[in-house]
Amino acid sequence: MTAKPERMRLALPTASEWLYSGKAFLAAILAFYIALKIPLPNPYWSFASVYIVSHPLSGATRSKSIYRAFGTVLGATMAVLLVSLFASSPLTLVMAMGAWSAIALYLSLRDNTPSAYGFLLASYTTPLIAVSAIIAPGTVFDTAVARTEEILLGIICASVVSTVLLPDRVGPVFHERVAALMRDASAWAVRRLTDPARRATPPLRFNLLSDIAALDALITHLGHDATRRNEASEARQVRYRMTMLIPQVASLADALGHVGENNEGAGHACSDVLGDVIAWLREGVDGAPARGAVLRQAIAALRDAQGQPTAATLPVANVAERLRDLVDLWQDCLVLHRAFITKAATTPPLAYRDAVPDKGKRFYDHVMMLHAALSPALAFVVSATAWLYSGWPGGAFGVVLVAVSTAFFAASDAPAALIARFLLWQTISVTAGLVYLFYIFPQVTTFAGVALALAPPLILVGTLTGRPAFNMGVLLVTSQTISGIALHNNSAANFEDYANSSLAALGGLAFAAVWTAATRPFGADIGARRLALANWREQVALSRLDLRLDRPSALSRIVDRTAQWMPRLALTTGRPLSHMDSVRDLRISVALIDLREYSARGVAQIDAVLDASHDYFRRCLAARASLVPPAALLASIDSAMSRLAAMHGDAAAALLRYRLALLALPPAVHADAPSTQPTLSILPQ
Repeated sequence: MTAKPERMRLALPTASEWLYSGKAFLAAILAFYIALKIPLPNPYWSFASVYIVSHPLSGATRSKSIYRAFGTVLGATMAVLLVSLFASSPLTLVMAMGAWSAIALYLSLRDNTPSAYGFLLASYTTPLIAVSAIIAPGTVFDTAVARTEEILLGIICASVVSTVLLPDRVGPVFHERVAALMRDASAWAVRRLTDPARRATPPLRFNLLSDIAALDALITHLGHDATRRNEASEARQVRYRMTMLIPQVASLADALGHVGENNEGAGHACSDVLGDVIAWLREGVDGAPARGAVLRQAIAALRDAQGQPTAATLPVANVAERLRDLVDLWQDCLVLHRAFITKAATTPPLAYRDAVPDKGKRFYDHVMMLHAALSPALAFVVSATAWLYSGWPGGAFGVVLVAVSTAFFAASDAPAALIARFLLWQTISVTAGLVYLFYIFPQVTTFAGVALALAPPLILVGTLTGRPAFNMGVLLVTSQTISGIALHNNSAANFEDYANSSLAALGGLAFAAVWTAATRPFGADIGARRLALANWREQVALSRLDLRLDRPSALSRIVDRTAQWMPRLALTTGRPLSHMDSVRDLRISVALIDLREYSARGVAQIDAVLDASHDYFRRCLAARASLVPPAALLASIDSAMSRLAAMHGDAAAALLRYRLALLALPPAVHADAPSTQPTLSILPQ
């Protein structure tokens, strides 16, 4: 409890935060000034758009700007098209807008690149333009053109100012994060390898996995801000290797524990090489990549010292293979990090045996994606229908905010809580707009006066943009306050209109929060369970000999699914979820891919193992839980290892790695296993 106040303390803005906020305000005022001079009918759209697309990193601002422009044009085009087709039937028009919003949202959820932002924006830009046109269809084209012009003006100003005035690039921030992650990963790896028998999952591992997954947001923007041709590709390779580092360390720790339990002398044989690897890892990001070649020679010598491969030497051979993979992964991370620092012209050679496509296969849960897309669309249809029958012209803004808020948080596992926060920030925006519109602006008669009046709060609030806890609040307060103030060219403030739109906005957000809580009450639990089921279905498929295997695509898909699964598991506490371990499943899937390849090369002894595995994973899928591997499956693995140890040592080592991964069950599974469960030996037969 004593640490809580420290975490809640708000640090003073840094120089870079003040700089970013000043640049954002300058771009917003510039866009507002140009919009007034042209003149455009709603210059506040230009002002607000700057804050919507701005980001402390210049590359992120450019990527958001590109796809906001795309989304605005697409959404505006659909608004004109739908109103033209269905202007005579308001209810049909509402249904058509709902259907389009669902399609656009589904497309946004399929993509983890900035282009997803374009489809997300299109999903709610259409109702934003078309809702008011339900009452006056003849205005839709002018409204669509005006909104597009004003938003594009804001986008251009934000991008130019962010790029020209002291740009803060994505690359250095990404590699600072990577360096911090490598320090944390090396500390965790050293702790895990110096205590191989420890099976409990430390919180640090969950944090590492979540932080690695969080690199995706920076990688997607790096393509718009790279200073070297291969920088974005190298960033994806770093992210993949950091992900694979976690299961490789876990696999090595289990292999070391197996050696120590069954052959103390063999454990001593591994200790010198292991000590050198641990010492290298302790150096963290400052370690020398060239050390990897020396360690590989020592690992090869360790394996050669065992002589002719036998069942007795198999555990040491497995340790040697796992050490080799770990050394290769760590060397690649160091090499790729150094390539950025030294601005290498070409990507240096990489050592790790598995290479995934630069933009690999993703895993999609189409059922969850459809549900996440349909809920906002139905919320819009219900609220718009209620508004049409209410006869309340001022309620249109509430319908628009239903569309915006439900779509904006559609990708979240817990959108209701975020929409409730939106309601809180909207309340603050309404209050701020009221003060400005009726108390401050009546005293201001010049453009300079407007700029000076807006500067203090917007610049101060803007300094919090880069802080995750405040990012959404800053975006909403700035954009919604400006939209609420509605800085028109000549119109005077009207309290009745302001009150109507404000009440509609708050009512719309309250409805959106209640609707989302009712239609999407599951949180992260259901996503975690469905991803676990998808893992078992994949493992059932991987253990089938009649299905074709594409190793790079399978690896890419499995790693992507694991990246989606890890943060959800860290957020859930349900009892069934305590029986799941994303790292164990990743290790099993990679081992199955290796076994399938040996089977394809004619190693027939592995076929019986895959058949027994197929039955095991089908039972896990039917039980919807990780089950203790049956004795028959383990006996099949032991028999194959015994026969392959002398003639095909690599395949035997892969079998041992698979066996150890199967037994690396979460403690809850062992606790719930029947007392009659047979004792499982992990000695090769």
